[in-house]
Formats: sequence, C-alpha cells, structure tokens
Amino acid sequence: MTISKNEPLAFYLQVASSIKEDILSGKFKNGESIGSQQELCDRFGVSRITVRKAISVLIEEKLVTTIHGKGTFVKQDKVEQQLDELKSLTDVIKTHGFNPQVKIIKKENRKTSQSFTDSDSNDLECLYVERVHIVENDVIALAQVYIPNVYGSKITIEDLENNTIYDLLENKFNVELGEADQSIEACPADDELSRSLNVDAGTPLLKAKRLVFDRDNNLVEKIIFYYRYDAFAFKVKLNSISITPMWPTK
Repeated sequence: MTISKNEPLAFYLQVASSIKEDILSGKFKNGESIGSQQELCDRFGVSRITVRKAISVLIEEKLVTTIHGKGTFVKQDKVEQQLDELKSLTDVIKTHGFNPQVKIIKKENRKTSQSFTDSDSNDLECLYVERVHIVENDVIALAQVYIPNVYGSKITIEDLENNTIYDLLENKFNVELGEADQSIEACPADDELSRSLNVDAGTPLLKAKRLVFDRDNNLVEKIIFYYRYDAFAFKVKLNSISITPMWPTK
C-alpha cells in the first residue's frame, strides 16, 4: 500500500490503519513480526519517524509489542505455557514478548506437607510466599509458593522481586533441578482470589499445582498457581505413536 497525500489522515495514521487491518484480517499472526522499521519504510514509502509514530499508535491500541533489539510483533491474545519443560512463569511471559512484573503480597513462615494429598502431615517448615504476576498493569496470575526453610530462610523480598525461584535455587544455592509433577484443573474464584486477580467472584480460573524436586529427588518447591483463563493457556505436543486407542483393536 502506498500512502496517499490526498487522504485527510496523517501519514502515520494511514500506516497504522493499514497494519491494523493486516493484523485483524489474520495476515499477521499472533506473535509474528510486522517487519523491521526499514521494511515498513520501504513498504509504505515513508520516513522512519512516520513508522515509529504508527507503531506507537498500534502499541497504544494493544495490537503490537516491541522487544528491544528484536523488533515489533503482533501481541498474542494469551500467554501460553508449553508443558514439556520446567520454566518459571516469569520466563514464560518473557518469551511472549511481555515485560512481566512481580508483586509480593505475603512472605512468612508456614508448615506444609511434602505433597498435595497428605493433608495430615504438615511437618515441613517453609518460607511461604504469595505473589501476583503482572503484565501491562493487568494481574494475570497468583502464585502461592512454599520453599523448604533450608533455602527459604535465606531468601529476601528483594531476591523474590528480582529473580525467579528457579534462578535463586540454581544460582544462589547451587541446586540442580530435577523433575516436577504438575496437575491442572478448573476452579471458581473465591472472594480472596477475585480481589487478587481483579475478577468477579465465581469467575473460572485455571489452577495448577506443582511439586519440584532436585536431582536427588528432594522437594525444593511446592507451588499453586491461579491463572486468569482469559490471559493464560497451556499447550502440549502429542505424539501420535504414544496415543492409546479408546477402543480395543482386533
């Protein structure tokens, strides 16, 4: 498309309108680059200043996001977490081009069990941390974290605000992370969750419970996530070879 001098709209608004149409029509997919600034200059026959102003308009409309040193990308509707690897929520959010923030709500000592099934065995002394994960001023998840006191007693609020739990375990305590068990279910937001996640009480949430172990199979983290369903999704790749048929074959 060539920008028209006969149009009443300013050049940058014409560029923004054209790119917006491409995004809404599906020409540019979620997470896809809309092109470098130079490519957009060549495409529309305008200056870099015009392109930058057009991108600013699209950012304000929450259609694109700019990643420093990489370019401008169509903003994804939801943060998606791939379930075949152990990653912190902060790292998952960053891979989608967002700049996440973490706000600590609680930090205290608590006892818990070493699983989610044995409610009568609350004998593990832990640091309990409750924090929300924020993307572009919107809270998208609440995490309730238990870290055994062998590590938790040495973790500060500053540590928690500036590092992921896995970074702290690996870099501050030289823990080699091993396997993790995770389950996912749906649940409604109660009054407390509704206040923390800025949703109405009863709103459906995604709830994930995770136990993380070191290489020696010692529990190093027990965590419960509550995700807003409209901002988060889980994704898993399935291998057809491993699929068990529903009906017996002859």
